[in-house]
Amino acid sequence: MYSHFDLNTWVTPFGLIFIAAILTAWACARRNANVAGIDGSHIDLLMPVTVIVGLAGGTVVAMLMPMDHLVAGEMMNHGVRIRLFGMLATGAVALLVYSRLLQMSFRDLLDIFALPTLVGLMIHRIGCFLAGCCWGDIVSNEATGSFAPQIQTLPFISNMVSGVQYPPGSLPYEQHIALGLLEPGAMASLPVVPVQLYEAALLLIVLLLLWRFPWRQYPRGTITVIVICYYAVLRFFLEYLRADGHIVVGNLTVTQLQCLLLLSLAWSLPGMLKRRSIVPIH
Repeated sequence: MYSHFDLNTWVTPFGLIFIAAILTAWACARRNANVAGIDGSHIDLLMPVTVIVGLAGGTVVAMLMPMDHLVAGEMMNHGVRIRLFGMLATGAVALLVYSRLLQMSFRDLLDIFALPTLVGLMIHRIGCFLAGCCWGDIVSNEATGSFAPQIQTLPFISNMVSGVQYPPGSLPYEQHIALGLLEPGAMASLPVVPVQLYEAALLLIVLLLLWRFPWRQYPRGTITVIVICYYAVLRFFLEYLRADGHIVVGNLTVTQLQCLLLLSLAWSLPGMLKRRSIVPIH
């Protein structure tokens, strides 16, 4: 996730869709709060707080991982980035603090925000596609050189799909120029996998499957664990089709390592959840 605001351009398609994603998630969280019997005013306060805290936390996490900014090695260091998992983790910390201050159930709050977070992320990925951030591997031409595992991890898949091209000034274009894949003055980037739309479509599928999930009939936190596991697995494999993740260990990016950590943490939660009594639907 990248910032697309500067001193001269404050209104962008990316920014407008990001706001639409927040507002939609807000409305969905309010609906869940009503189902759970929680006053919607808590959501009205928590949503802006968690977004602001999350954006700040995601930026700080990115600052602690400078190697992850290298989308084309030292030739292109994109320093302004917001780590999604850092944003979500610090947003969850804000929920925890709020729940303790008001003596509310932290797990209830997590469940209320779990699916709305996926809704917001699904909409946000459309903005990423339009802006050219979080871009995919190149298609058609088989990549060579030391950056081949980053910009075309799975050539046999990349060569089977249609790609999209981005104009000069976009992040994919700048990466391809930096790596010498394009001649200076080229009219567009090489075709890249529209991985942002793949993620949006897969998120829509799981939302359709889980939206009517009777989460109030299960131990608190169950739907949160399901969402975490699903997105961690989804994102782990989609990273193989993304070209903006610097490879740090073996053939894995920072994000993939975070996905593995999330899965390991999620696997430890069911035992704790079983100790909670089932909450019936009211």
